[in-house]
Amino acid sequence: MSNAQTNPDVLVVGAGLAGLSVAWWLRGRARVRVVDMAPQAGAEASSQNAGMLRRLGEDPYERTLALRVHALLSSPPTEALADPLLSRTTGAVLALAHDPFHLHDAVSGLRARGVVLEALDAEQLARVAPAMVGSPLVRAWYLPHERVVDAGLLIAALLHDLRQQPGFRLDLGTPVTGLVREKGRVCGVKVGDAVWRADRVVLAGGAWCRGLVAPLGVSRPLIPIRRTLVQTRATTVSTGHPWCWVDDVGVYVRPEGEGWLVSGCDEAVDAPAGFTPGSRGPVGEAERALALDKVGRWFPALGDLAPVGGWTGLRTFAPDRRPVLGADPDLPGLWWCAGLGGFGVTCGLAAGEAVAAWLMDDTVDFLRDPPSVSPGRRFFSRWPIRPVGDMARMKLVPVR
Repeated sequence: MSNAQTNPDVLVVGAGLAGLSVAWWLRGRARVRVVDMAPQAGAEASSQNAGMLRRLGEDPYERTLALRVHALLSSPPTEALADPLLSRTTGAVLALAHDPFHLHDAVSGLRARGVVLEALDAEQLARVAPAMVGSPLVRAWYLPHERVVDAGLLIAALLHDLRQQPGFRLDLGTPVTGLVREKGRVCGVKVGDAVWRADRVVLAGGAWCRGLVAPLGVSRPLIPIRRTLVQTRATTVSTGHPWCWVDDVGVYVRPEGEGWLVSGCDEAVDAPAGFTPGSRGPVGEAERALALDKVGRWFPALGDLAPVGGWTGLRTFAPDRRPVLGADPDLPGLWWCAGLGGFGVTCGLAAGEAVAAWLMDDTVDFLRDPPSVSPGRRFFSRWPIRPVGDMARMKLVPVR
């Protein structure tokens, strides 16, 4: 078969939620080839999340994408996405320990968009979220329609629909080690000694994206941050309990099996070594202790939780913690769907929709300011990370 017959219109690097979402929205509109170094789709950051779809976020672009994803999963556009096990309504409590106004503007913005949020006093909080009885909070909101998502089932649903499309191809276990640029335009990728060509290339490889453009003399400061999740066992668990997040100190809990999935929202810069898969890591003693200590303080009603497992994973951020989406202004032919941080489940489907529309010279109603998420926007030279998850204990690190 000749190269002309095999070259796709769009080649997507990364078969996680971001990359597959771009491909899914292009189905029927373009021939798409998705390439990933892992042996299965969604094996990296997409498999390392807690599955919470959070609309009450700090950044307005994150909230915009989250609103769109929530709408899509509430009224699924295809049968595969309608699997009741893929996404379900659980409700959520977003709370603050010190600063009662930290999410004030976000709350107002969501209410203006018709999202139901209820301010809770201590008595109401105890009724809605018994795990938070006795917590020394200054503010709490209940969002009764928030959801959790099984990222693995979402990946499977996207692939189910994609495999019905002529012209779609998925190559797993295939590391992309570089980009091909000819006459000033990105026109393919390097796979071993081979060159795989395409009209347009989309980088959706999370922590590995930055290393692909650096040899071309372009800096795109996407920084991988490692975070810990701890699985615990509890004597009593309410399966109907909402997931809960104390935002300013950085701790969340979500019912999971016979216990709770817990994170102290720790952050440590940790770039992957080379173009090899396997970013999932073990839980460190200090990070486990941090998470459990926070649970003891902010969720005292849960008592002593017994840790039974957990993992660490990478979340990749731009220095302004905003997604990196759209055409690269310095590398024609190259597009981005990256920088989704810890919000791949929350934002991935909508980010992919926006990028797919822009690839087709189209628009989306929910995101009308592409320059604000452009890979070519100006970034900080230093940015604050949250080593122990607490906003009051941030640390400035250089963007290298």
